[in-house]
Amino acid sequence: MSTFFNIIQPISNLPVFIFLNLLICGIAIHWYWSIVTGNFSDRAHRWIQRFGLFISILIIGILFVRQWNIGDLLAFYSTFSLGVLTFSLMKGHKEIIKESRGWFLSIFLVFFIRGYVYEPWQIPSGSMKPNLEVGDFVLVNRNAYGLEIPFTGREKVFSKGPEVGEIVVFFPPHKPTVPFVKRVIAKGGDKITYVNKKFYINGEIYKQDFVEKDAFGADLFTENNSDDAYLIRHMQKTADNNEWVVPEGMYFVVGDNRDNSNDSRSWGFITEGSIWGRADFIWLSWKPGEWPNFSRAGKVK
Repeated sequence: MSTFFNIIQPISNLPVFIFLNLLICGIAIHWYWSIVTGNFSDRAHRWIQRFGLFISILIIGILFVRQWNIGDLLAFYSTFSLGVLTFSLMKGHKEIIKESRGWFLSIFLVFFIRGYVYEPWQIPSGSMKPNLEVGDFVLVNRNAYGLEIPFTGREKVFSKGPEVGEIVVFFPPHKPTVPFVKRVIAKGGDKITYVNKKFYINGEIYKQDFVEKDAFGADLFTENNSDDAYLIRHMQKTADNNEWVVPEGMYFVVGDNRDNSNDSRSWGFITEGSIWGRADFIWLSWKPGEWPNFSRAGKVK
């Protein structure tokens, strides 16, 4: 897979991306023309479909490499399919109407929900235990911190930063193409002291109250940052003490599974622009070796 993305990298720019999508539109227009003129050929259609599949793979690769919002692409194809549907209605092409109506309704529904409201994402690691488990599918609110400008690398208008205590999905500085999920502990201007597995923010302790031991013998605590309370997990291992001052416009994030999380304590702060969205709801759980279920469905705490 890495080889594929290395090949895609040199062509990952907006002009090539636009050209490839125009080719897809051209394939759809050719299909329309061949149907209404009676020149449709199954053999030619199969070869054109294969070419279209190859172009679609390149488009998806560019989306991944550039981290563009797939909702922008779906918006374009929603508009295109609506145009085909409208034209076929005007011309009375019944077969085209049937096909294009399905295109428009399917693409528009996915575009509206996934592109600009909530995007599903699966939790890949145990760094956010006990609140988020491996295999949890969460809905990420893409509009929580502003509206994305299409094809700009997730730049936003009407942007605002996350609040302390919120769980955010973001791209860390050391892996800018891999989404991470962590909890915001502090923001720009805050002084952080980490001593004996406790955080002090500007001299005020984030109080921890013991709850119970989990099935693996780890200790669960309720941590309170004065505005919010949530569960955290400590394992039987030592932790390094440290101090940080968060630069303005940046955020300090950590995992709730405090002794098993690769976070700001290791690689530093994140910027507002690197934040993809806020994890709001668990809608499905599917742990390895188990059946999918809704036992953990609900609001992310």
